[in-house]
Amino acid sequence: MTTAEAPAPHGLERLRDVEGLRRLPREERVAAICHLLRLELQRLLAVPPAHRLSADLPLGSQGLDAINALSLERAIRTVLRTEVPAEVLRASTVGEVAERLAEATGPHDEQPSSTHR
Repeated sequence: MTTAEAPAPHGLERLRDVEGLRRLPREERVAAICHLLRLELQRLLAVPPAHRLSADLPLGSQGLDAINALSLERAIRTVLRTEVPAEVLRASTVGEVAERLAEATGPHDEQPSSTHR
């Protein structure tokens, strides 16, 4: 018998350098967080490899139930050391969550990017 190896990290667990993430420019930070969120959600929701989560639909309408939302909330808190309530996760799109997390994990003196001037 062989000894069981630890499973490969997935989703948010892939993020090993939170401080490096914090130093990224805002747009790169949003993209990195969005990618990791998609991986985490694909695992939680058992999304088949050929399918993708919609960028435009709230996560709750894509199958993120209360239990999985709590799991995602816990993963975000553990890895990124910031809070996003499960109810907010279910009501938001992947992009909205990524934007919120990018703002929360960025430098405190950084101004959010805005398309409305």
